Amino acid sequence: MDPVAAPPLSTWHFPGTLRTYQAEVLDRIPPGGAAPLHIVAPPGSGKTLLGLLLAAREGHRTLVLSPTVTIRHQWVRTASELAPDAAAVSDDPERLGDLTVLTYQLLSVTGDGSPFDDLARAIWTEELVASGRSEADAATWLAELAVDNPARHRSGIRSRARRLRSRFTRQRPSELARVLHPNAVALIDRLVEAGVRTVVLDECHHLLDHWAIVVAYLVARIRENGAEPTLIGLTATLPSPDDETEYENYSHLLGEVDYEVPTPAVVKEGHLAPYRDHVMFTEPLPKEAAFIRRHESLLHDLITQVLSTPDALSYLEHHLQPAEPQDASLAETPLARLDRAFATDFALTRSCALVLREVSPQHPLIASIPPALLDRCTTDDLLTVLSRFAQARLLSDPSAVRQWEYVRRSLADFGYALTDRGIRRGRNPIETTLAFSAAKDHAAVEILQRELAGADGDRIRAVVVTDFVEHGNSRGLAGDAPAGALRTFGLLAVDAVTSRLRPVLLTSQHLRVRADDAADIAVALGELLGEPVGIAEGTGPVRDLQVRAAGSGRVVAAVSELIRRGDVRLLVGTRGLLGEGWDCPSVNTLVDLTTVATSSGTQQLRGRTLRLDPAWPEKVAHNWSVVCLIPSHVDLDDASESLRLRRRHSHLWGLSAEGDGRIVSGLGHVLTAPAVEAWTRVLDKDPSTTIADLGALVRAQWPSRSRTREEWRIGEPYRAHERETVSIRRTTRAPLLRAAQTARAGAVGGFLAGAATTGVLVTVLALFGVSFAPALGVALALIGGAVAATASAVRMLVRSLRDRSRPAEIYRAAAVAVARTLEEAGRVGRIDESAITARPDDADPTCIRIELGGSVSDARVIADAVEELFAPVRTPRFLLRIDAAGLPRVRVLERLADRLSPGRTLLAVPRLIARRRGDAERFCDHWRALIGTCSLHELSGVQGLALLRVARSADSRVDPAEPRARVWG
Repeated sequence: MDPVAAPPLSTWHFPGTLRTYQAEVLDRIPPGGAAPLHIVAPPGSGKTLLGLLLAAREGHRTLVLSPTVTIRHQWVRTASELAPDAAAVSDDPERLGDLTVLTYQLLSVTGDGSPFDDLARAIWTEELVASGRSEADAATWLAELAVDNPARHRSGIRSRARRLRSRFTRQRPSELARVLHPNAVALIDRLVEAGVRTVVLDECHHLLDHWAIVVAYLVARIRENGAEPTLIGLTATLPSPDDETEYENYSHLLGEVDYEVPTPAVVKEGHLAPYRDHVMFTEPLPKEAAFIRRHESLLHDLITQVLSTPDALSYLEHHLQPAEPQDASLAETPLARLDRAFATDFALTRSCALVLREVSPQHPLIASIPPALLDRCTTDDLLTVLSRFAQARLLSDPSAVRQWEYVRRSLADFGYALTDRGIRRGRNPIETTLAFSAAKDHAAVEILQRELAGADGDRIRAVVVTDFVEHGNSRGLAGDAPAGALRTFGLLAVDAVTSRLRPVLLTSQHLRVRADDAADIAVALGELLGEPVGIAEGTGPVRDLQVRAAGSGRVVAAVSELIRRGDVRLLVGTRGLLGEGWDCPSVNTLVDLTTVATSSGTQQLRGRTLRLDPAWPEKVAHNWSVVCLIPSHVDLDDASESLRLRRRHSHLWGLSAEGDGRIVSGLGHVLTAPAVEAWTRVLDKDPSTTIADLGALVRAQWPSRSRTREEWRIGEPYRAHERETVSIRRTTRAPLLRAAQTARAGAVGGFLAGAATTGVLVTVLALFGVSFAPALGVALALIGGAVAATASAVRMLVRSLRDRSRPAEIYRAAAVAVARTLEEAGRVGRIDESAITARPDDADPTCIRIELGGSVSDARVIADAVEELFAPVRTPRFLLRIDAAGLPRVRVLERLADRLSPGRTLLAVPRLIARRRGDAERFCDHWRALIGTCSLHELSGVQGLALLRVARSADSRVDPAEPRARVWG
């Protein structure tokens, strides 16, 4: 084809060999589709090349938008290698090429605030005009309102902006253009007139607010011009669904993910460095711990003082003993009323019971509550009950206004806001103390000391990342220095071991080094920058280097080069500077001291260590999290650090900490099961385990980098599919099948049947003239019954023991029953039952792992239901009784089994199945077909509540250490 007449980009060619997943994306996603293309792939996986090849297939002029100048240059460089004519590639908005690469900022909006505020203000003006005002009068009134009542003005703007955010991508171009800078509108118009139809959005997780509105306008203008645009979204991380509005906007622009390249696949193919995530646990320093204990004592005293009043005790009693229904025919017992309270609101009733025991331990109601429900009264329990009491008794009573205000103001001192909607966490000083504890700086020192002491110590190139240069809130923090990069660097610079790494602190305003290293590093930087670097006067162990624009790209690049050369082996900075866009392949160790827990933030930080290092072909990366926990002997509960650890690692794949080579997500790739159990004991305030014990357990299980590389099995074939896992813990107190019970009931049933049959036979023979002495006839009947009883008991016992000897098959059958029911109910798509497996854990035979493959979304739904089936019973609509699984379906025998062995095995029917009675009955039928006899019980009336009480007393079968995980490969 003549290159002159060829469509744009159609002659571009990549002469190399595509990676497996790149080729698979191009093969799986056909060109020319109307829907957006949405690709998720980790840093270093070749997204740039993939995006260019996808765009080239479309044969239209293309615009690439990138978040930074550094990434823009990367696109231009790669595109120039593919294009026959380098002039076809441009990064100049004044000279548009067949492929033009710009930054999102070039198309940014007016002002520093949200663009939605301007749109909201315009809509408010239109509303006022529609009500009869002139446009000038409406604008004047709004301006005066902003001055006279700024709170009311902000509220009006916010409410209209919220509505806009939910539908902004659907706005007409003329409406969207109202908040864009005229230069941005003019540039977009030139792009459209130049024939741009394909838009590649690199790091598209940024499309959450103002950049998204620009893209929406560009897309709308292309359509308005009579063409259908092709959007290609590329990102390493999806935005978090926690922000529903922003996530909805993002999803509306790009739709569902068309293809996700898992990080493990890129590692196994040798295009990213193998890695392992680690965690170090620490506890607050003595001054911080003293502050926490004082805080805990004051908060506990405040809450118990309020909840010990007669009015509060009356509220607790009323909730635990609700009034009888008007149509009740018989008076309820206290136990029945308690059952009804649990059935109405299990969580609140349990908290009320725990608080009642806390403030009035001798109260007679305490004896009626099942002991299994009365564990430790946590801070959350106290706050939950206080919130409900304040709303029910204080807020609704005009005479209690002073007490309401007292509680509200007192809680504010502890970082809690009491409102008419309940208690909301504000800036909690305890969370701040833990998140920015000076103990984390000491942990960073210990981590680097251990890394340097390892076999690859001379290869260590580390980066320590913090949230801030200096944290402005020092309440509760020990020492004079505020938390942040400066404090962390100060400790690393004076430690005898870490100082040998010649650390450098780099922020937007600081370039700091050790005094002993200042001269050498200043000279080296000066050579790289082409200008002299000065050393500021000062005293003490550190010095500031004097350079223009310390945080500029050229200075960051120069410091990165020093790391590559080994002149500097430790860099300390903030995530704003050393996060997305910073590229230094020599870095192999990350110490993450930030509070980041979102998917995008977490994966972007870890992406800094995963690039291949030409100087170390066997590179293995270590990524560290540091968690500060409140000691067991302090009753105050704060789950912020633990929740952050869970959230952070729920987004990540990694090698299982058990050393079995599995690739899992969640805590399973940073903590072994014993470590998770020890961690749980610390959180539960179990005095048998200290944070030091937990730390020692974790430290003993850190494998070497060489072992990590072996476990990744790089270059070996792999299966790129994801599975959900539910882990079940077998316990003698909660067997799934009761062998002795079924055997005894079967024996009695067999005896009765055998005796009756023998008696009938003797009677028939007597009718035909065969005479028997009465005693002989009775003896024959008893013998017949005994033989039948023995046979029945043996048969039942053999079946039950066989089932108990292969528990994995039984649990798999249970999961299949759940899956079949959900499929028939239309909750999931067609299920491949061969993708449902169960097996004992290699290291712990008492743990059964149920794995669910197939569609990722369907597997998650089924796993949720299976987990609920075996979890502690709370407030189900139906219970499934399964303890007589070996018996025939004879009601008399079931009752007999219950008498002979009163313990019952009751499982909660998952909520998604229990919504319709027909679905619950189908689940019961599938259980009978796959496992054995069972019975379905709807929880209504006194009998239902009594059955629920029995079910709640049973142990959970879900593994408390790692109940859920995802497995890849």
